[in-house]
Amino acid sequence: MATTIKDIAEKTGLGLATISKYLNGGNVRPENRTAIESAVKDLNYSVNEAARSLKSKRSYAIGVVLPEINNQFFMQILTEMEYVFKKKNYVIIISDSRDDEALEAESVRFLMNKGVAGIISFPVGRNGRYLKPALAEDIPVMFIDRTIPDLKGKVDSVIIDNVAISREATSFLVKNGHRSIGIITGPENAYTADRRLQGYREILEENGIPVRPEHIIHADFTVEGGMNGLKKLLKNGKGLTAIYAVNHAVTLGALMGIRAKGLKVPDDLSLIGFDSMDWAKINVPALTIVEQPIKSIGRQAAELFIKRLDNENGGMPKQSIILSATLNIGESVRKIS
Repeated sequence: MATTIKDIAEKTGLGLATISKYLNGGNVRPENRTAIESAVKDLNYSVNEAARSLKSKRSYAIGVVLPEINNQFFMQILTEMEYVFKKKNYVIIISDSRDDEALEAESVRFLMNKGVAGIISFPVGRNGRYLKPALAEDIPVMFIDRTIPDLKGKVDSVIIDNVAISREATSFLVKNGHRSIGIITGPENAYTADRRLQGYREILEENGIPVRPEHIIHADFTVEGGMNGLKKLLKNGKGLTAIYAVNHAVTLGALMGIRAKGLKVPDDLSLIGFDSMDWAKINVPALTIVEQPIKSIGRQAAELFIKRLDNENGGMPKQSIILSATLNIGESVRKIS
């Protein structure tokens, strides 16, 4: 026989109202929450989400549109989000857009047909047309990692200060004597790529260093994109001494390309990468690399979204959380006299 909340009440000595409040995402006293969670675990109790949604006339499903489901960066953020959502008894439905704007719009329609309470998107498109059906029905929307300026004030967002961290990374290269610095950035007009390129440009200009078109390579945010970008830089960027790669896959691709050419980091070419993934942590020499606050991104995004869903009267203004990334200094940048 399936466990019921009456069984939990008998085990904890708490009232049905308190247990029901907890199971429906409400706040209860810490000691009561601990007792209920222990009983739920011991009794192997599971919430019937469909029945709960019907009873409360509220969906406890959150739709997430990912550009790539096999992307380690996105999945780490999603893991942190799920941890927060699960404590409030929300479930996540994931749809992979495969970096395709048409599939992104299809993903939104799919999630709306599932009756999700809100949609979290890592946007691929440059405009917000794909979200019009959701916004027209007042379904809460949040952007993570990227944003769309045209929708400012209409959605919540959690991003990093891309310009500031790129300024810091480029400045570190300049302070170490580099004047011929290449950058492998993302597709043109992509939000993160544009902001990271902006920080690079600003530092060069402020230090009187020419911004050379041949030193700027736009590539897909993939390993292959990083490898191809590295080849173009070495072919066109004469006298190049350093490279800044603005994405973890691009960083790996650039590093693979450098080694394929028989070059050494930092003796032949200095390198600053992005995102301290597992492979980057064991690289020799240790990379100087930008580390995004992945846990903070995931948890703050989930906490803000829960507040948004709980704000049924819609009085809470839309929020944009901007977090800081960190430049971890390794051994991949050579000092030039």
